[in-house]
Amino acid sequence: MRKRPMKSFTTLAIEHEDDLLFGTCPKPVRLTPHIVIGGGQTMPEVNYILPYGSEVSAETLEQVVTLYRTMAAGTLQRALDLGVPALIIEIELVFELTLNPEWGEKVVRATREVMGEFEAKGVHSALRTTVADIRDRVRPPRNRTSAETELMFESFERCAPYSDILSIESTGGKEVNDSALLQCNAGDIVFAMGTLASNDMAFLWRRIVDICGRHGKVAGGDAACGFANTAMQLAHKHMVPTVLAAVVRAVGAARSLVALECGATGPDKDCAYEGPILKAIAGIPISMEGKSAACAHTSPIGNVAMSCCDLWSNESVPYAQLFGGYTPEVSLENLWYDCKLMNQATRSGSALMLRNLLSESDVHTSAEALVLAPASCFRIARAILDEYFALGDSRAAHYTALYAEKFIPAEYGL
Repeated sequence: MRKRPMKSFTTLAIEHEDDLLFGTCPKPVRLTPHIVIGGGQTMPEVNYILPYGSEVSAETLEQVVTLYRTMAAGTLQRALDLGVPALIIEIELVFELTLNPEWGEKVVRATREVMGEFEAKGVHSALRTTVADIRDRVRPPRNRTSAETELMFESFERCAPYSDILSIESTGGKEVNDSALLQCNAGDIVFAMGTLASNDMAFLWRRIVDICGRHGKVAGGDAACGFANTAMQLAHKHMVPTVLAAVVRAVGAARSLVALECGATGPDKDCAYEGPILKAIAGIPISMEGKSAACAHTSPIGNVAMSCCDLWSNESVPYAQLFGGYTPEVSLENLWYDCKLMNQATRSGSALMLRNLLSESDVHTSAEALVLAPASCFRIARAILDEYFALGDSRAAHYTALYAEKFIPAEYGL
């Protein structure tokens, strides 16, 4: 069993599933004087990367930094043109930008400089920096003692002064989980995520929260993307059952909760979809992705994922020219119109109705969507809180997901 992190959740922060809504949460997070996440408004979080196939090296670094400036400027100019009052920009540092921490620092600093220029024009923005988990560069990975581990933490330190939120998509335990997933071995999946990954999360997030505290930044959260989205894509290719992928997503919530136990406050990462369960348990604001992330990957959960988000993300899009502009600008516009709809629903008192429509449009077509239905999230959240240690958490989430009749609402007819 892992050493217990600093905080333990014993009761749900949101007591009724009808209160699990977009744009609002019990513990909103202030990022800047003008931006509060979860305080009543849903905001776009736009994520972009270099053009497909780009080289990141010492020889190309200046061009890379210039391109990140260009992407930020284009995105913020579109925000100005559309009257977007506030947005989040996420920079996911690619492998090379984390392996060379000074390179990542240059990219993040350049992005912050452009954001400052547009702040003067009235466009309020905040920056999430997601550091890459580079520890499996050498296999088997030495997750706690390798040179890559220290480079990763150095990257956090260097990027923190220019960021508002720090996050990671950590992969500890994935070396066992991947094999278990291909064999459809649910027991080994629970061990990989509930013990190995959770132990690694505790190791990582104690240090990340400390870095954030020393720099006055927000510790956002982790994502079980390397586990749950891997399962989803394998299921999409008919390589594993979709019900197993749904189970992996439920188990991922117990793993990702460890970051919050260590002191992370949200907004969590978008790309593993466990956010609604974490929001029910901890009351944090969450970032989600769905139909507006089709630029990054296909999924069967495009609408239900929107049902209780506080940030609405496009996941990630490579820089390219479209008829409507460059891809980051187009992605922001798509996200903004979704956010306008959710915010209008909140103002008109129709938020619950819209949330239910978003959920019900997906849940009849996908086991993974059923896991993310608000009623299901509450049942999984309660199951996780029934146990104390991470292995128990994961077992509880696993069995709650596996026996669907215990948590899928009767009106779905299953």
